[in-house]
Amino acid sequence: MSGQTKRGRGRPQQISRDQIVTAALELGTEDLKMSDVARALDVGPAALYNHVRDRDELLALMAARIMEETEYDDFEPGPEATWQDWITAFAEAVRSAVLAHPQLLQYVRVTSPPTSLRLDRIEHLAAAMEGAGFSTQDIQHGVQLVYTLVLGEAWQRTLAGGGEDPQFAEFGRGVRDRPGDLPHLEAMIAALPDPDLQFGFALECLIGGLERRRAET
Repeated sequence: MSGQTKRGRGRPQQISRDQIVTAALELGTEDLKMSDVARALDVGPAALYNHVRDRDELLALMAARIMEETEYDDFEPGPEATWQDWITAFAEAVRSAVLAHPQLLQYVRVTSPPTSLRLDRIEHLAAAMEGAGFSTQDIQHGVQLVYTLVLGEAWQRTLAGGGEDPQFAEFGRGVRDRPGDLPHLEAMIAALPDPDLQFGFALECLIGGLERRRAET
């Protein structure tokens, strides 16, 4: 009818936090803006703030979703696996999940709600360690140390941004300021660190420390 105003495309009356996270993941984390997320959902920006406090909280939710949807929750090493195999598989799975999305590393929360499958996996890891003679406290410390090791290494790699680790670069400058005075450190500088070898070394040290602790108890 010519006397009527054409009605524009309606906007959804309600949106959910899950919808917001999904839309944000589809847009990607590079220069993510809340206004872009709102536009993707066909709502006003104010509607987002009924569900998320700010951009940082949204990025944390995105990181949690990504961690839930990666191989992180599928690190079962097999029925014949030793406790060492379990620790290794767990560490490598956490590392793969984190390094796959380094831009979200600062928003990863170890305390975010775990999936049911992840709880099952960690329960099996704990059972394998208990069967090997570890105390509950040692198991707790071992699992937490894996997280600390992985997140620390991943953070260093993220800071490097595909180049030289800035911490190592600063160390190198300090050594080069004293030429010929620090031969062992000069040799260390010449042998550029390999992240994969460094991670393998740290993991071996962790497992070796646990083996020694088990032998002493």
